[in-house]
Formats: sequence, C-alpha cells, structure tokens
Amino acid sequence: MGVFKKLFIVILTCTALTSCVTQKKLKLMTDLSADTTSVSVIDSSYSYRLKPGDVLYLKVVSSTDSKMELFNQSLSNTQSGVNSGGGQSNLLTGNLIDQYGDIELPMVGLIRISGLTLKQTEKLIKDKMSEYLTYVTVTVKLMSFRVSVLGEVMNPGIKQIDRNHLTLLDALSYSGDLTDMANRKKVRLIRKENNRNKVYTIDMSSVNMLASEFYYLRPDDVIYVEPLKYKVVKVNSPTITLAVSAFSITLAIFAILSR
Repeated sequence: MGVFKKLFIVILTCTALTSCVTQKKLKLMTDLSADTTSVSVIDSSYSYRLKPGDVLYLKVVSSTDSKMELFNQSLSNTQSGVNSGGGQSNLLTGNLIDQYGDIELPMVGLIRISGLTLKQTEKLIKDKMSEYLTYVTVTVKLMSFRVSVLGEVMNPGIKQIDRNHLTLLDALSYSGDLTDMANRKKVRLIRKENNRNKVYTIDMSSVNMLASEFYYLRPDDVIYVEPLKYKVVKVNSPTITLAVSAFSITLAIFAILSR
C-alpha cells in the first residue's frame, strides 16, 4: 500500500507542474524595486533615416496667404492613399516617398529625402519653400510606423501606428500583452540593417531593458516572443491530465481489490 500512495503523490505532483507557471515567470522587470527611481532611456527614434515607401504627414504654414491656398490645394491633390492594415482611418492619406527616395511638392517639384531624419527633412523643405513663401513653418511626421508582433502575444499581427515614436512596451500593449506562456527573458527583435536582417535578444524580466538601444522601435521591426520550454506540455496538458486521472483511478481500484 505504501508503494501505491507514493505513486499517487508523484502523479498528483506531475499534474500540478504541467498546469501552472510560476508567478515570477509572468512578471516584467522583476528586479524593479522601491529604490529604483529612474532609468536612462536611449531614444534612437530621432536618428531614424527615411527610406522609400515611408509615408509622411506634411504641413506647411506661411504668412503668404494667397500662395498658401494654392500650395495646400496642390498638396492635397498629390497625397497618396495608404492602406493602414489595422483599420485606422487616420492613416488613409499621406505623402509617399517613391522608389527613388523623392517626394513631390507643389511649386518646388521633386525633393530627395531618403536617408534624412525627420528634422533634416523639415529643414530641407523649409529652405526650399522659403524661395516662394515668407515666414515658413514646416511640420513633418511619420505616418507609416509599422511593426510586426508574433509569437506569445494575445493579438499577433501587423501594427500600424500614426506616431513617430514607438517603444517595445507600446507594441506589446497594442498586441494585448504577453501570454502566460511567453518567455520574458527571450524576446527577439528582427531589424533590417544595411540590407541584412539582424536578430537581437531583449530580456524583459530586467529593468535594464529600458536602457537598451532596442527599447525604441523602428519602422518595419519584427518582434517575436518565444514560448517557454514547457509550453508543449501545457498545450497537451488536457490529454496528459486525462491519462493521469485514468491511471490514478486504475491504481485506486487495484489498491482496493488488493486489500
């Protein structure tokens, strides 16, 4: 009888282990404490270089009212439709950078902006428009901030965001957060650099991720959240639990009959 009891305890322990995940594995920034008052964040979004296919929001303001009316009308006519892929209606129009890295502006013509930052683009357009308008103010924003989030998240897919800055936490929030089976120590970031895809690993269980150069995302980044090693066991746990239950009942019946 002692052997049967031991087997029964072992079976119950195995069943419990296959049906739960420790609380520590579900937390982000587990080393965050009350003494942590600030963490340096590296904002790499300002250094993003525009490329063909990017879509820009462009606004030009000037005191030259008559010419501004003509400019805005022409600018509206040159806007290109953009499919947001995420059902966001505020991303329907914008100025598309063509395959050569140019955008076309009224009165000015083609301007090559591929390889420039947003601030550099604003200055270039302002300089060009100052030849036709006075007291010019230019605002340029990126409308095509798109990232892909895959793996152990609630809502994987392509996320199209109408803003210039996007953090890793933002992207995961748009994806409905991580699942219980997500490996928070191994979040992969796939980024295209110099025509090559590079893969980086981010440990989201540490507060140091806020200081990572990859905390701020770039357009077309791909985030892949790996599953925990025992996810396969978790997925098959109903079958395993049923088998264990049947085995336990068999042992119980055998024990009773053996009295």
